[in-house]
Amino acid sequence: IYNLFIVKDMDRGVFMRKKLLLFLMTIILVLPNMTVLAADNTTDDTTEETNTYADIDTTKYYYNRFDNDAYKNVYNQLQEAANAYHESNQNAEYRESGETHYYKAFTINVTSKNWEVIGASGMQSVVNAVLADNPMYFWMSPDFKYNANSLDGGSVCYEVQIICYDDYANGNTREIIRNNANIVISNYADNLDKDLPDYQKEYLIHNAIIDDTYFDTESEASHSGDSWCYSVDGVFNSKHKSATSFGYAKAFKAVMDYLGVKCIYVEGNVTSSSEEDKDSETYNSHAWNMVCLDDGWYIVDLAYDDPETTSGKNVLIYDYFNITSEQAKNLTPASDWLPGIPTCKGTMHSINSIQSTLEQENIWQEDNYNLFDKILDRYGLSVVLISIGVILLLIITLIKHIHKRRRKRRIEKIKNTKTIAIDQSELDNELRRPPLS
Repeated sequence: IYNLFIVKDMDRGVFMRKKLLLFLMTIILVLPNMTVLAADNTTDDTTEETNTYADIDTTKYYYNRFDNDAYKNVYNQLQEAANAYHESNQNAEYRESGETHYYKAFTINVTSKNWEVIGASGMQSVVNAVLADNPMYFWMSPDFKYNANSLDGGSVCYEVQIICYDDYANGNTREIIRNNANIVISNYADNLDKDLPDYQKEYLIHNAIIDDTYFDTESEASHSGDSWCYSVDGVFNSKHKSATSFGYAKAFKAVMDYLGVKCIYVEGNVTSSSEEDKDSETYNSHAWNMVCLDDGWYIVDLAYDDPETTSGKNVLIYDYFNITSEQAKNLTPASDWLPGIPTCKGTMHSINSIQSTLEQENIWQEDNYNLFDKILDRYGLSVVLISIGVILLLIITLIKHIHKRRRKRRIEKIKNTKTIAIDQSELDNELRRPPLS
């Protein structure tokens, strides 16, 4: 019996050793595969992020932000009708509403099924999205009118009237402006090498538009300027060549779309650092762009890179070229007006990162906003002239004071000098004495 127990214990020990050996062999075989799997997952994540940027369609960016079919249906319906009207020379229809008037471009009929989902506020979101995705619709107002119409069978549809700005109600005028804008965009593109990377195309168009356009800060502040200064017509029309930030941003996106560079239009508010200006802030008071390059999104604001100067000098700066959202804290996007606005975190193509490459390519353009221009623009011509006058007066006073002190010192020096009197008669006798022989 004793020997039997010994044999059983030995068998049990051998069995346990075999299980332990099998367990170790399993770990050895599985661990490398787990490492490879982890590496594969990491690679896939990076690739997925890169592909996310590559797959973005910024020509319909805000359309793709809608997650409801009703919104997308009405967007497509509006987009189709707006594009047909844009390409035509059809006159807008004059309408009166109470004491006011407007020009109706066209109407779309929204089904009650879609309207029940989106409502009037949703219709406004659709109009905003269509305008932001299509900057060339210079004639189209964000305002619209709607009313319910009864159909046969008791069903209801909603007639939505899209409004055309007064300046573009004439179809022939609108056609001329449209064709001219297309030619200008084509000329911008023809001046670029097609093989340039996207960030260099963006840089050159940024500078070209700024060189050709005057920033209408008065209309920007008052929000009461002519309709053209808020559209591409202000930038592309040689009659104007002046625009608000809204015109700059729409024109820039129009050219970027033509070149195939990923770019979106953004509206929002500018947060002032001055306490006295905070009370006067206006919602949707400014517009800018965001571009999607290799490593993500960037903010670019042409209007703020084209500051108004007191001297009338045309200047160029890069304060708002390819910066992050963190660097542009004063720009607050209106996310309820245009939803889905991305956060900009790209750094690979910031102005400091690309300057040396642009210099090597001989396409770099220096910032020409010097210190004197900045002082003049900050304090105004009258303040600067008064300051210069005061400085000159102080310099003249100082020079006079120095001259007076020097004169006083000379007089005191003369007074303190000792003089010796010489008897002239003795001097004459000495001169008359004959020389010694």
